[in-house]
Amino acid sequence: MNKAIKGLNKVALVTFVILTLPALAYGQSCKFSKDIEFTIDAASARNLSVEVGAGKLEIRGDANSREIKLTALACANTQEQLDDMDMLYENRGSNIKIYSEIDRDRRLFSWWRSWDAHIDVELVVPSSLLLEVEDGSGPVVISGVSALRLDDGSGSIRISNISGDVYINDGSGEIDVNSVDGTVSVDDGSGDLRIVDSYAVHIIDDGSGNIVIEDISGDVYIEDDGSGGIDIERIGGDINIEDAGSGSLNVSSVAGNFTSDNN
Repeated sequence: MNKAIKGLNKVALVTFVILTLPALAYGQSCKFSKDIEFTIDAASARNLSVEVGAGKLEIRGDANSREIKLTALACANTQEQLDDMDMLYENRGSNIKIYSEIDRDRRLFSWWRSWDAHIDVELVVPSSLLLEVEDGSGPVVISGVSALRLDDGSGSIRISNISGDVYINDGSGEIDVNSVDGTVSVDDGSGDLRIVDSYAVHIIDDGSGNIVIEDISGDVYIEDDGSGGIDIERIGGDINIEDAGSGSLNVSSVAGNFTSDNN
C-alpha cells in the first residue's frame, strides 16, 4: 500500500469516528455537574497510567510533590447520567492507574445520548513519574514529567518540559511540542505539527498537515509524510527524510548531513 493511500485511510478512519458521534458540547454549560477530587500517596510510585474519555485533560509535574492530586468536573445532560460518572484509581505501589467511568445503558438510544457527557480533569503529579496517557477526545496539556507515552483520539495537544522521551499516537488535531530532553516520536493522522527546542525528532507517519521542526540539538528523521509543507531549521545533527510526500520542503541551518529520497 503506497503512502498516499495509507495516509488517506488513516484520516478517513478518524473522520468516520468523529462524524458518527454527536458533537461534544465543551463550550456549552453543564445542565448537571459535580466536582470530583482525591489525593493519592505517590511516594513509591514510578509509573502513572491515565485513561480518560471525552473532556479536557491537563497534567502538570511538580518536583516538590510526593502525591497525586486530582481535580475534575463531570458534566451531563441528566442527573441519572451524572450519577454514573466518576474518576477512580488503583494504587499498586510503583504503578498507579487513574481512569474515568461513564456507565451507559445498553439500549442504543441511551448509548447515543451518553456521548454528551464529559469529564474535565486536572492532575498535579510528581515530576519523576513515567506517564502513559490514553485520551478519547478534547484538548490535552501535559508538562513537567519524566517521560510520556500518549495515545489520543482527537483534539489539540500541547506538550512541554519533558525530561525524557515522548511518544505521541494521535488521530486528529494540532500538536505542539516544546522543550523535550529526549526523542520526540510522532505517529499522526491529521493536523499541524510543531516540535521545537528538543533533543531529537522521529516522525513515524504523518497523514496531513504542516510540519515545523526548529532548534533540535540532535537528529531529525521523517519516515513518511502524506501532505502538507515541511519546514526544518537550526538542526544540530543529521536530517534524514525517507518520504516527504506532497507539499513544500524547506530546510536550513543543518550542522550535520541532509539526505532525502525526494531530492
